[in-house]
Amino acid sequence: MKVAAFYGKGDVRIEERPMPVPGPNQLVVKMDYVGVCGTDVEFYKGGYPPFLQLPMVLGHENVGTVYAVGEGVTEFQVGDHILCGPPSHCAEDCPSCQRGETNICINGFPRTAGIGGPDGGYAEYLLVRDVKHTMLIKVPDGVDLKDAVLFDVICVSLHGVRKSHFQVGDNVVVSGTGPIGLAAIQFLKAGGANKIIALGTSPSKYPILKEYGADYCLNPKELGDKLGDEIRKICGNPVGADVVFECAGNMNSLTNCIDYCVKPGGQVVVIGTIQEPMGNLVPGRFSIHEPELKFTFVYTAEEVRMYLEMLAAGKIRFPGMVTDVISLDDCVEKALDRKDRTGMLKILIQPNP
Repeated sequence: MKVAAFYGKGDVRIEERPMPVPGPNQLVVKMDYVGVCGTDVEFYKGGYPPFLQLPMVLGHENVGTVYAVGEGVTEFQVGDHILCGPPSHCAEDCPSCQRGETNICINGFPRTAGIGGPDGGYAEYLLVRDVKHTMLIKVPDGVDLKDAVLFDVICVSLHGVRKSHFQVGDNVVVSGTGPIGLAAIQFLKAGGANKIIALGTSPSKYPILKEYGADYCLNPKELGDKLGDEIRKICGNPVGADVVFECAGNMNSLTNCIDYCVKPGGQVVVIGTIQEPMGNLVPGRFSIHEPELKFTFVYTAEEVRMYLEMLAAGKIRFPGMVTDVISLDDCVEKALDRKDRTGMLKILIQPNP
């Protein structure tokens, strides 16, 4: 079978490997789609964790069709369409898993296929090494697999909104116009937000932001230190937004959220993964207003099922989210090392076209 193997910074090789054979408590999935995540791009650029065992096959946003099952696997059958996500809970049953907060399992991140060592979905076939402790969820009939595979980015937003203090009628700001920001806007609109203000530096994305539910689109680069004035003007008050969602994953965005957007006593929810030092922030500048700064991380299996059920019922939809479907051979040129990202949202790899 064909795989895209990651050997280190700037080094991904298309290789032929033997077909995997499932052992006890394992199954093999024929890959239909795998999402290209910002984490994959960061790894390719050299920002990967020291525990990574190279070479490794990237890809942790996976959907496919069960191809073979090993001894003891009874929940899935050949032909089932399934999502293959991070670990569901750890075998050690750590304190987080005991509380049902499996998204912050202390063992989860380094054991996630395509991130921590087990090979991921940049391949024609994926071996799920531990069915019992992997988030494997059947895709309901009628759900497009190209929508199902968006579970990773969509459920990151769903989890962040659910963990926030957001209430019906709140004025909210969403900073970031990628898939995570778009999904947050859609959930906030469905949840009854009053005014939804999107912050982004790419005016070409403003039409789709409006389509998803944003009432206003502002460019923080153009507004500079007048951003706060504009936020307060839109909110119709002298204080700002009730809840602010950071979805861009960078310090400029987070600084804007805290300094200009959130009202005194309001909440900033950091959904994006920020890999920069927080040296730009001066706590004394904003701590006098007692904002709550909350970090959220990925999602739970329950939230993935919520997403799939809402998709199946037609309660949510994400038109235009997938902007490219590419082959495994093109994963470097058209995804990981892509130079022109204008208008790009979500790229899917189709290993078995």
